[in-house]
Amino acid sequence: MDKLFKFVDDKIGPDKEKHPRACLEDREMLMECVLESDCFKQNNNFTYCLREGIDKSCKALRYNYFRCRRSTVFWEKSLRDDPR
Repeated sequence: MDKLFKFVDDKIGPDKEKHPRACLEDREMLMECVLESDCFKQNNNFTYCLREGIDKSCKALRYNYFRCRRSTVFWEKSLRDDPR
């Protein structure tokens, strides 16, 4: 079944180079910052370093990524007819 969906996506799905995922650039910058941080070099635990042990520059990138993702979520919600 997965092969069928992959085949259909490859044929009629969006072109990933023309239309990258939302916030992809912010996500990549945040991942690179965490992977290069001292916390990750010592602990080798990405999730812990992302939540607890990152420095100010990575925190700023994490906040930018959060704001980007939040804007995409609220935009989708505002397009619905449901007033909730």
